[in-house]
Amino acid sequence: MSLWDVPRRTCGLALGLAVSLAFALVACEPSEPDAGETAPSKKPAAASAEATVGYDLRRLRPRNEEPLEAMFERMRAQALKDDKRVAVLFSADWCEPCKRLDAELGNTHPAAQIGDVRILELKEEDWQDATRLDEFNGLRTRWYPKTGTYPVLVLLDKDGAKVEEMKEAIERLTGEGVEPTLPNWFAGTRAG
Repeated sequence: MSLWDVPRRTCGLALGLAVSLAFALVACEPSEPDAGETAPSKKPAAASAEATVGYDLRRLRPRNEEPLEAMFERMRAQALKDDKRVAVLFSADWCEPCKRLDAELGNTHPAAQIGDVRILELKEEDWQDATRLDEFNGLRTRWYPKTGTYPVLVLLDKDGAKVEEMKEAIERLTGEGVEPTLPNWFAGTRAG
């Protein structure tokens, strides 16, 4: 499935946001066996022997005693201590593209592709209901200036600075002729 075959339901967001969900939609597409293949080949057996893992996803929810900025930095520091790269995801329950991305985040992939990334997720509703949306938006604008558009997924470096945002990654991977999926993005941005 090419990037342009993806349905473009945008929840009232710009068309570019729908394109950013290609990660979730492309990665969820089941693979079909080759026509004429009747017995399992050695190639799938080798692939199945490779360990698969789920996404390391941690949802940040309001706690009365801890400001969001402090909570985020504490969890980011723990991820680094656990030898993980950090991505931060801002989403909302009402957003259809976010729901498709959530579906992808429930999948498993080879550990070599996604096992070294921890995603810190923030849902708009959690922070809005606690009347702390200002903290949510303040953190978000560190890496993405617009508020109210979803999803926003940003890969960070070890210092907490933006490496690349998901829409930028889609453009880059497509330009390189690489299928724009979350696993390919994460694997392709690994240092060293």
